Amino acid sequence: MISKRENAILTYTNTLFYPLAPRAEEVKVEDIAHALSQMCRANGHFRTFYSVAQHSINCAKEAKARGLSDKVQLACLLHDASEAYISDITRPVKYYLDDYKKIERNLQQVIYEKFGIANLTDDECGQVGDIDNALLHHEFEHLHYRGIFDFSPRLYADADFTERSMTSVEAEFLQLIQRIMSHIVGGGNNCKCVGIDSCKKTGQHYGWAAFWIEADSGYSFDVYPAITDIMADHHDAGCILIDIPIGLPETEQENRLRPDRELRGRLKGKSSSVFNTPCRQAVYSREKQEAKAVNLAITKKSLSEQSLGFSKKIREVDEFLRANPRYIGRIRESHPEYGFALLDGGKPLLSRKTEDSGFAERREVLKRYFADTENALCEIRSQYPKRLLDDFVDAMVLAVIGVAGTQRGFETIPEQPAKDSKGLPMEIVYARM
Repeated sequence: MISKRENAILTYTNTLFYPLAPRAEEVKVEDIAHALSQMCRANGHFRTFYSVAQHSINCAKEAKARGLSDKVQLACLLHDASEAYISDITRPVKYYLDDYKKIERNLQQVIYEKFGIANLTDDECGQVGDIDNALLHHEFEHLHYRGIFDFSPRLYADADFTERSMTSVEAEFLQLIQRIMSHIVGGGNNCKCVGIDSCKKTGQHYGWAAFWIEADSGYSFDVYPAITDIMADHHDAGCILIDIPIGLPETEQENRLRPDRELRGRLKGKSSSVFNTPCRQAVYSREKQEAKAVNLAITKKSLSEQSLGFSKKIREVDEFLRANPRYIGRIRESHPEYGFALLDGGKPLLSRKTEDSGFAERREVLKRYFADTENALCEIRSQYPKRLLDDFVDAMVLAVIGVAGTQRGFETIPEQPAKDSKGLPMEIVYARM
């Protein structure tokens, strides 16, 4: 086992990766997408920049156009993923480098293991190779001066050979792998991930902003007056994450079991985005002053105006789950700012989302994982008041986290959540990245 630091590379996600002794848990799709989107095909000899990631996207789309399985589509998307860690060598030279070819094969196999396609059959490997060669020929026809082969292999998809920015290709690569993986995990069904955030405007409560991503049909969004309305539309969703406390303490001891304190510790510099969860007695109080007094007496903590302002929404979700226990464990509490931190390599975004710079920063983070971010935001702006945009962005990041968790699994804060007196888990759910 090679373990010396000098035998490792430091990846885009700050992961120490050992190319000669790769481990599946150290393979990150973000590293693959980022690196391949900056590497030019043909060793840089094309007339314009055309990345390995763009080639891989074209291969995956060609596999889909040929009616091949999701497994083969994913293999096509990842067939050059080893280059993210060891770069590439031109074919005439690679022919003489047996050790390099052995390292490449081993690394590629570990990557396929990571994404659950290590058991490709000979026929499936042949399909991937045929598509790779077909794209290679047409890439040289479009981006060089002539093709590779004496005949022109047929392409069933409209391959994109245009010069594109690395960020747009990186985002599409991530979005495509999410869709293929979600389809595989869903067993061929349309896996829907819904993010929900509370929203309102002065003097009038809208209710809830919802944003959802589906493996086959892209994305959509809407505003709902009540949780019951959301669940009427999305009862079939595979993942539902909401930014509202679930699992309410009724004693000081139970309050210490809530995940809020640990979450603040993970959001250093942004801990103010985590407000104190009111106890159940305060949530069901009639007046604000009564709620503050009750919460102080039971939990020894006061309630901010923000906490008090969310009490009606907290109560609505609490009542819904208690009346509909089949949704306990399906509608799960998450946190948008922690979601953004995870998507940005574990670093909290210290900017304010209500300011232009903060909004722009969050938009750029989302674009790395959700290729339709710009289109979605434009559509939201055209349909809803500007003041709701922040709520939709928070709902969007929860949907993106839902997609990532569907692929890689979910974790919780704390690691072993307690349940409140009504059987509701006191947890913050997030995707394993």
